[in-house]
Amino acid sequence: MAVKELLSTKEIAAYLKINEKKVYQLIQEGGIPCTRAVGKWLFPLEQINRWLEEQTELAKSILMAGSDDPLLGHLMEEFNQLHFPKQMIFHAAVGSQRGLQALAEGKAQVAGIHLFHPPTGQYNLPYVEKHLAERKFIIINLAYRRQGLLVQAGNPRNIKNLGDLSRDNLKFINRNPGSGTRYLLDYLLEKEKLTPDEINGYKVERITHLETGLAILQGNADAGMGIEYVAHQLNLGFVPLIEERFDLVTLKESFSAPPLSNFFAFLEPERLTLKTSTFKGYDFRGCGTILS
Repeated sequence: MAVKELLSTKEIAAYLKINEKKVYQLIQEGGIPCTRAVGKWLFPLEQINRWLEEQTELAKSILMAGSDDPLLGHLMEEFNQLHFPKQMIFHAAVGSQRGLQALAEGKAQVAGIHLFHPPTGQYNLPYVEKHLAERKFIIINLAYRRQGLLVQAGNPRNIKNLGDLSRDNLKFINRNPGSGTRYLLDYLLEKEKLTPDEINGYKVERITHLETGLAILQGNADAGMGIEYVAHQLNLGFVPLIEERFDLVTLKESFSAPPLSNFFAFLEPERLTLKTSTFKGYDFRGCGTILS
């Protein structure tokens, strides 16, 4: 490679129209092609140009992380069908807490969350304030949904409440740590004065509502926490426990500009209310409302 194809830190800063401090930040984050030789950072111009093209393409996409939700997945599919290939949305089902972490670290542009906060009785806001600290954010309601116990069709084990999970002959299946459903279950168990050790299968985990429902459908468990929608989809029984609020969180600086503004336009009450009959267990009374 010719020397002229390698730029110094000062030269790359001028080339990218940023200051040298920002260049060093990109190096530290591993976000820019570079190599170190004789104590200096060098930047291959050909790879830099390719990296800039990739960043431009990435800016056309939406990266979402957080809770698994069938309605959200459906809306993302609709968005991709409408906007492909100019814009696309990708989702990582890592749980509500990790979704907020990804948003805080700049690895996602939107976090989907449903985290109940027992000390205040609120949903989501206390956790958002904790993870995003002094940053300006926006919380938008997607929907309310019913959470409860997914059980086998016809409820042959006669499961009526959380207390029944402590019966010796019952097999439970849990959700992953950091998920909003796991937070909710632990809160409800504490309320009922039940400990994890009393629940047979508490340490057996699945990542999504659908995986939980399939495990019950296949006879690998008698019950698991999940949303009513999955019970309808798989023809399972459902024992309602609580209605929860599912929100989307983004940074205020990103909210009004494409492609995020195009996605949030999907959260119109008129559009979502039409899905009421299809998405059993959801309530769209607050959809699209900016809560903070």
